[in-house]
Amino acid sequence: MESLRFLWGELGAFKYGVILLFVLILTYTYHIIRRCVIVSRKNKPRDKQVHEGVSVIITSHNNAECLRRNLSSFLMQQYDNFEVIVVDECSEDDTQDVLAEIQKDYPQLRCTRIFPDTKFRFTKKLAINIGVLAAKHDILLFSEINCHPSSMYWIKTMESYFDENTAAVIGFANYDFSEKNVRNLRVFRFLRFIKMMVMAKNKKYIFGDGCNMAYRKSYYIENRGFAKNSQSYLGYDNDMVRELSRFGTIKMTKDPDSYVIIDKSDKKGEINEVSYYYASKMRLTMTERMMIDGDMIVRLFFYLTAICLIVLGLYPIYVSLVMLTMFLMDVILLNICAICLKQKKLFLTSFIISMIGFVYRVYENGYSFFNKKKWS
Repeated sequence: MESLRFLWGELGAFKYGVILLFVLILTYTYHIIRRCVIVSRKNKPRDKQVHEGVSVIITSHNNAECLRRNLSSFLMQQYDNFEVIVVDECSEDDTQDVLAEIQKDYPQLRCTRIFPDTKFRFTKKLAINIGVLAAKHDILLFSEINCHPSSMYWIKTMESYFDENTAAVIGFANYDFSEKNVRNLRVFRFLRFIKMMVMAKNKKYIFGDGCNMAYRKSYYIENRGFAKNSQSYLGYDNDMVRELSRFGTIKMTKDPDSYVIIDKSDKKGEINEVSYYYASKMRLTMTERMMIDGDMIVRLFFYLTAICLIVLGLYPIYVSLVMLTMFLMDVILLNICAICLKQKKLFLTSFIISMIGFVYRVYENGYSFFNKKKWS
């Protein structure tokens, strides 16, 4: 004890840096362990006696090839009472011919079409609204035509999370690990889903995922849909989660049967997907943005404080070991989360993201700020 007092006295002004580093270590550890616990905890068993009807809504614009490739996976779901509604957004390719051909084999497929009108601007939100109004059932399940369910029980699994107090259910969607040149996008979607799960645990419902989410038609109608902001592309998924959280709980599911697989995108699509996320963040209040990036801010200050103490010569070996320990803990627990979400081949990429992820986020935030007009 006497030696500790002597050591503490010798630290002088450095003691405040040591105190700050200790506080940051505790906060940093809390964040990464809590994240791992939330993602890795087991789902509660769901046993519904009565299953509701489900309307699957998909919008499509000049995606005839994707319709040929993926639409059947939505139509062949093992569920007794469902329909699939495809809203054709002013397509100029052979989308209508493809839909007519598929409809011969699947009577549960319903189609509606928006014709181009030079006097009126059509947006994705308006297409979704048309699909919602055409739906026969109260539970609406949304995806994109460049996706396909990973299981024949996707509809059944997503529907099973609904009860009388549920407003929306958000599932996991990501690229297939066997695809090439999508590793960074896979990590991006993986980290975003973890962030959504942590936020939902804190009862902060800010983000959704248009590739895999469901909500009730009755709540959508009561909320008047996208009436507050129908002309902006941004928010067709996020806004609904925020608005509908007033009507009931928002649930996250990580059941493998609820997963959706995204087709490999071209370079332009990859940039837009990430840009969409960061452009959506630009619309949030500063408090919400600080809450989303709280763990990143703590991580940044931790490494800055540790590096400063090393440069100033305060036990550099020990401080370096602390940095290395925290870094490895972060990477290991992050990969435990990846295992829980059935995500393969992400170890190396997550290792790199943990090292230079802050630089990546700063770049994307800046990119979205200067390109936010294209989303309006």
